Amino acid sequence: MAPRSRVIAVAGLVVPVVLVAALVGGVALGAPAASPSPSLADGALPTASPTFPPLPPTPSPAASATPVPSESPPPAGVDSLLGSDGRMTLLLMGTDYRPAHPGNRTDAMMVVSIDPTTGKSAGFSVPRDISAFPLPKSGTYAPKVNGLYQYLDGKMGDGGKGMKQAFSRAFGIEIDHYALIGFTGVIKLIRNVGGVDVTLAEPYYDPYYWVNNHHRGWGLPAGKSHLDADDALIFARSRKGDSDFQRAKRQQQLVMAAVAKVRKRGLGELPKLLNIAKETVRTDLPIDRAADLFALYSTVDLAKVDRAVFGPKKFAVRNGGTDYKLVLNLCKQWIAHHFPPARPLGAWTPPTS
Repeated sequence: MAPRSRVIAVAGLVVPVVLVAALVGGVALGAPAASPSPSLADGALPTASPTFPPLPPTPSPAASATPVPSESPPPAGVDSLLGSDGRMTLLLMGTDYRPAHPGNRTDAMMVVSIDPTTGKSAGFSVPRDISAFPLPKSGTYAPKVNGLYQYLDGKMGDGGKGMKQAFSRAFGIEIDHYALIGFTGVIKLIRNVGGVDVTLAEPYYDPYYWVNNHHRGWGLPAGKSHLDADDALIFARSRKGDSDFQRAKRQQQLVMAAVAKVRKRGLGELPKLLNIAKETVRTDLPIDRAADLFALYSTVDLAKVDRAVFGPKKFAVRNGGTDYKLVLNLCKQWIAHHFPPARPLGAWTPPTS
């Protein structure tokens, strides 16, 4: 394969990786669902920055951008990227793994769907405080949904596959692929794209966030701001200036900002980002279709992506304590209205075909 072709191919994986990295941006650094840790919980007073592995050791498999072989080939006429409904739907997750809190709590969960024929795209976030989330086959998972990946990983031996099945059952949609990233990868990726730009309609300020050992309080003015890797993580991690649900909206902003930055910097930067992805991302995206992935993501108009956070008061109701339960019929209505239309067996001719 020629050098330029290789660059285009790796771009196909990097763009969705940037999506998940921007999404996780610091939510992976957020507080655990149970007892808070004084080290890295909700902007607690920091100590020296430790080095964390991107994803936990065994029994979870090593982090890798290498695709997981499918159980069986797709039926005739079904595209391996798009599945049977002709649109690509990707589950993005960020793990908060760190040695003090072993395990893969996915404090960031987002579903993104793209119509390759029109570029129409939409996505929704499921906040970590949702409980009673549907399990893959029957019943519900009573604790907060951020523990579901780890639970399914232990039960099924494949947390990513289990989460795709659970989200598919919950929302009545086909989930084609997943990507999971640890926050070490987030830091490296955002730093290597040179930070991101975000625009706020109103100022944001969190008076309780410890930026370092000597400074408490962090914020941004209204208007456009450039965020380096550290500020981008704080932007997505901080929640005491508003709420966990508003934080999910900021995570979505970072998704769009990161993808825009990768496009702007061009193909020359992408091999370096792919190296980060190989070390920090676990995914079943088919790398042999990477060039098609890049072409697909390039069709998206970032200014017109429909986004929602499935939180209160419309999409979720109190379920005791700090837990919420999804109003699934309203979530499904939003999906039906905003997601790209299903195109059975696809109507897209991949560039490489």
